[in-house]
Amino acid sequence: VVASAGTAVALASDGLYGSLMIRAKYANGGYIYIGGTDVDSSTNEGLASGDSILINPRAGKAIQLNDIYVDASVSGEGVDFYASF
Repeated sequence: VVASAGTAVALASDGLYGSLMIRAKYANGGYIYIGGTDVDSSTNEGLASGDSILINPRAGKAIQLNDIYVDASVSGEGVDFYASF
């Protein structure tokens, strides 16, 4: 959950995974932006309520969860994520 809109928050503290699905919470009223430490509303179009994105790294690579950041257009909104090896 992004406590304060406009503030990038790391998806998780750590973890290496082979694939990652991020879904904007269904209760969200605004948009969720996915990116790096500098993510904000200009980074991408954002995910609306219930929208999701699947991230698969290149062969032989892994996703580091603390390298993925989320921001929200509305304070208190967030995402659910599902990671697999």
